[in-house]
Amino acid sequence: MRAPRSQRPSVTLLSSTAVALATVLVAGAARAANAPPPPAAPPPPLAPVPDLGPPAAPPAVPESNVAQPSAQAPASAPAGSEANFPTGLVERLPSSAYPEPYIRGLYGSSLWLNMQGLQWPYYPRIGVGVSGYGWIDNDYKKTRIGDPSQSDHITKFFQQGRFLLRVTPTYTNGTWFVQAQGEIVANKDQLDTQAGQQVVDAEDVWVRTGVWQKWDVTIGRFEAFEVYHLGMGLDLNTDERIGAYDGSHTPPALYGATFLFYRPSGPGNIAGHWYPTKYLRFELLGQWGNDNLLNYVGARPAAIFDVGWFKLKGALEYQWGTPQDPSPAQHNETRRRGGAASAQFVFAPFIEFGTNFGYAITDIFTPASPTENTGLSGNEISYGGFVNARVAPGMLIGAGMNYASFANLHLNSSTGQYDTSTNTQYYVAAQYLVFNQLFLKLVAGYAKSHFDYSFSNMNPYDDDMFSVRLRAMYLF
Repeated sequence: MRAPRSQRPSVTLLSSTAVALATVLVAGAARAANAPPPPAAPPPPLAPVPDLGPPAAPPAVPESNVAQPSAQAPASAPAGSEANFPTGLVERLPSSAYPEPYIRGLYGSSLWLNMQGLQWPYYPRIGVGVSGYGWIDNDYKKTRIGDPSQSDHITKFFQQGRFLLRVTPTYTNGTWFVQAQGEIVANKDQLDTQAGQQVVDAEDVWVRTGVWQKWDVTIGRFEAFEVYHLGMGLDLNTDERIGAYDGSHTPPALYGATFLFYRPSGPGNIAGHWYPTKYLRFELLGQWGNDNLLNYVGARPAAIFDVGWFKLKGALEYQWGTPQDPSPAQHNETRRRGGAASAQFVFAPFIEFGTNFGYAITDIFTPASPTENTGLSGNEISYGGFVNARVAPGMLIGAGMNYASFANLHLNSSTGQYDTSTNTQYYVAAQYLVFNQLFLKLVAGYAKSHFDYSFSNMNPYDDDMFSVRLRAMYLF
């Protein structure tokens, strides 16, 4: 295509000498390298061509459809609109899909891996984004059991794994957008399985619409805003996270506004998200549905204040489960409410740390106790903290401690105290990031549980557990 030219010089019939012809050729070459040679015979006079001004700028070239070799690093700020990107394209999500208006955490750390309530995948183009992860754990654990009616200890070697493929088709006009997301999971011999989990399963299944970085409404199955952060140990879907348990009793789980936090099995979520500024994020989540036993409704407002080096998070929640069958023999009912708060500090590139607190109340009604089941109902408190530090390029170390206690409503007449169970957990971890792609993490943990249930006429006892876990993980 020829470049636009200014007005073409006219040539008259009376000036067709060799000198004039040479002058015309030189002038034409100066204006356009691709100008045609002069005609063999002098042409008639041409009408002047109006000056159209400078050429229009070419359309902006969108971000490359091919991810760079080390594109796991998040962008320092979300990319600009790419709504004119051609349709029908499938690509690995670029680094700009993981926004970071303020630093999320030390590069490769547990805080960095969490999206801090941000609207993601941020994908302001028409296309299909692909992402996911895969990890394999090799585990060792030894549990010493204080209950004299059981074996005094159990030792177990095991390997477990998880592969997740995430697909996110997106349509946008540059401001408004609609997305869907599905996550297909392949599970390998997981000791700590979620309710209803199969070898091949699904996690996220949602539809979202809204305005980029302003607001959205999300419907389906997804995780809510995280409040209670555990650090580099006690990873989700690991046996290490449960603590020291035996064949008869399991210690209380850590509570961090987590009744409605995880992806529900059965009920579904609907949540509104609001981003008034880049340092404030709000979520109002509702839950609706059933788990083949109870119908559930619930609500969970959460807020995150994040200026990078300091993050303050909080959430409250209420969940009510009622029986599907109204007969007295099916009178199962639950009422759970609680809240949690946390504060985190990031002093990049050296250290990050945080502290957490959660408190919950549970009331459970069963056919055997239509008023309230005193053994299952009660109050729970959790608290803990973590620290991660960079000690060399690509090398992080971390440590954490957490404590959870559950006291039911059964009063021990001999001690004057309610029955309790506790769960204390410690860990240390070391992680090395190979070529910004392969995470190798070694976690060593110790957990101690205490069980004191006088309502079942058992003597109090303690369990403790030593564990070691080596994880290889790839994000894509």
